[in-house]
Amino acid sequence: MRGYIPSCSPKSGAISVILKWPPSTLLLGACLAAGAAQGQTPAARCAGPPSAPAIPGSAPAREPTVKDYEQILQRTPRNARDYYDHGVLHERMGQHTSAILDYSRAIALDACLAQAYERRGTAYASLGEFPRALADLDEAIRIDANSASAHVNRGAAYEAMGQNAPALADFSQAIALDPQSANAHVRRGQSLELAGELEGALQEYGEALRIDPNDAQAFFFRGRTLIRQRRFERALADLDKALQLDPRDAKAYQSRAAVFAANGDQARSIEDYTAAIRLDARYALAWQGRGDAYARTGQTERALQDYGEAIRLNPKNAYVYYSRALVLAGRGDHQAAVADLDQAIERRAEFARAYRQRGMSRQKLGQYAGAVADFEEAIRLDGRDTVALNELAWLLATSSQAQWRDGRRAVELARTACNLSGWKVPDLFDTYAAALAEAGRFEDAVKWQEAALESAEFELAHGAGARARLQLYRAGKPFRAP
Repeated sequence: MRGYIPSCSPKSGAISVILKWPPSTLLLGACLAAGAAQGQTPAARCAGPPSAPAIPGSAPAREPTVKDYEQILQRTPRNARDYYDHGVLHERMGQHTSAILDYSRAIALDACLAQAYERRGTAYASLGEFPRALADLDEAIRIDANSASAHVNRGAAYEAMGQNAPALADFSQAIALDPQSANAHVRRGQSLELAGELEGALQEYGEALRIDPNDAQAFFFRGRTLIRQRRFERALADLDKALQLDPRDAKAYQSRAAVFAANGDQARSIEDYTAAIRLDARYALAWQGRGDAYARTGQTERALQDYGEAIRLNPKNAYVYYSRALVLAGRGDHQAAVADLDQAIERRAEFARAYRQRGMSRQKLGQYAGAVADFEEAIRLDGRDTVALNELAWLLATSSQAQWRDGRRAVELARTACNLSGWKVPDLFDTYAAALAEAGRFEDAVKWQEAALESAEFELAHGAGARARLQLYRAGKPFRAP
């Protein structure tokens, strides 16, 4: 989602603009010409009062024109303001190292130019050099304590470092200085969302939209928060509006695709993921999402291709390895599935579902020791995982190898799964019956096998095998898996 950058306070001779930056940057405030240095806090080096807080209802800064850019690029820098302007243009082009050099020259010529410290700080942040970024942003705020944009930018740096509390404090201070800053409200909303305060986040996005009804990023972030609350109809309306205002926003397409997927509309989900990829071919999450949609519609070859690209772009994402493993297991390639699940678990050591799925594939490969260990770990990590409980119970009840059979433990696991599901899942009754038979409780086994067969859906899917097992239990024999 591209960020809207609030302008600096207009000064005599300055060209005040709002720049739209690419999604990889943290930059949130710029002026194409600094004019005279902004007001400063009293200090030995920079004397003078701080700049005045923003005036509610003041006119917004205008968009830059091509002529603005041409005029600045044609100038040979001669003073601090010229170097500052060139730095802003280098940032606009994504040339952060060049921008830092320009801002450093501006600071060397005018050590009280707060904007140059602010912009250099945000350029450092875009390069991931956060200690330097914070040092510069601290200095910008020391020189001009009333700069709302400096507080927003410092908050963005803190947020990128995972320090949400100081980020929230900075965004709140920015709003205190400029209550009409839609961007500051959006950023505070993001901080509240990260803290799990979803209703507070929604209020902030709503306030941003009250200030600027055409703020595409506010619609996007509100839509994303509504997705987390599973309020899909409202989320879809917000994402539609975000894309209407900014049809080149890949993240908005990705989020809307997720809503379509949640609503079962896989075709439109694939369309939106494809649009996101067309806009940003390096957007790993869009490749992953489209792979999921292809997998849900049985297009396994396309799913595997998309997962492969998602892994190439972001090899640290455990979930993509897990998703690809599910497709591989569904195609019967359990060896490849285990390899992918190894990768998923290496990246996320407490990935319960990955342990469970690896246990299932290892069981198919006859690797029973590994399967039992994986099911046990999955249950340790998530004791309410009825699938892991059921799979381990089935293995302990029906294994063809006596060393792995444990009727008593199988009954315990199967009963726990049934309890967690409210005794409403016929497939779990089937496993419970097999466990009871292995424990020698054939009368109970018959009862629960018959209960499973009362389900028309279960009968249709598993009827022949279930009836054969029922006959074994009636004859006082346990079932052995082939």
